[in-house]
Amino acid sequence: MKLATVNYEGNIYAGVVKDDSFYAFQQIDRSLPNEMIPFIEGYDAYKPIIEANLADTAPTCAVSEAAFLSPVPRPRTFRDFMSFEEHVINSGKAANYSDEMMEKMLAVWRRIPAFYFSNTNVFFGPDEPVKMHPTSQRFDMEFEIAVVIGKEGFNVSKENASDYIFGMTILNDWSARDIQMEEMQMQLGPAKGKDYANTMGPVIVTMDELSAYALPDDPERYDMTTRLYRNGELLRENNTKSIFHTYCDLIAYSSRETGIYPGDVLGSGTIGGGAMLEYMGKQPFVHAGDKIEMEVEGIGTLKMSVI
Repeated sequence: MKLATVNYEGNIYAGVVKDDSFYAFQQIDRSLPNEMIPFIEGYDAYKPIIEANLADTAPTCAVSEAAFLSPVPRPRTFRDFMSFEEHVINSGKAANYSDEMMEKMLAVWRRIPAFYFSNTNVFFGPDEPVKMHPTSQRFDMEFEIAVVIGKEGFNVSKENASDYIFGMTILNDWSARDIQMEEMQMQLGPAKGKDYANTMGPVIVTMDELSAYALPDDPERYDMTTRLYRNGELLRENNTKSIFHTYCDLIAYSSRETGIYPGDVLGSGTIGGGAMLEYMGKQPFVHAGDKIEMEVEGIGTLKMSVI
């Protein structure tokens, strides 16, 4: 199932995307909620209602008529990780790490799927242009594949963690690199440099639709081709199976001695080549007028405009 939150004729609807049409939950059945997190919480009860009624429901609108917002407009929490080794190494090089510093950092990173908490109040969708950062001279994008948590858990084991994934979506963690680098000299995680905007969407795809992409010999990893375009130019093709810390690792670590809840978002961290920081000056940082597309096989394309 593909799920979205849209603005249509000035009203906000959560619902189902099928083919080229959008179906608001409450148009399918009045018992369904009109917000994504309550729907996720009751998914086991709501899924059969949708399956029984969708075929006989008239679309709310065509996909082309709706403005797509973040599918979860305000996540309960947002933890962002660094799960792709290529990005970790490239970021270290961009920060001028010595070989010794790089090895020490990688040794910790390979052992711990570290994350930081970020701002849940600044989630936008593909049809909401992002304003150029007003002060940053090194405004960047970060191409991530996020999971949305589907049920409450505490001290979830890695072996059971996949049961807690509701679905996947595409995420761009916009980053002010100059602010980030300055504040991290104080030995704190990125804060103000990651406080400005996140773009997510266009849809959440439930895991039953993505199971075909799981690697047969390693089902915690998914074989999904990714492509990053900037102003129509393909910058990088990659694949989600290059992930080092799997989503099961992220869930087990996130829930250690604390709870995770429906509507929490866990960002994978940037896939290799998914941030301009990694191109060492061969690509300029983000500027007004940029059109960015992040494509993930099985999910879709997150299209963004910077104004």
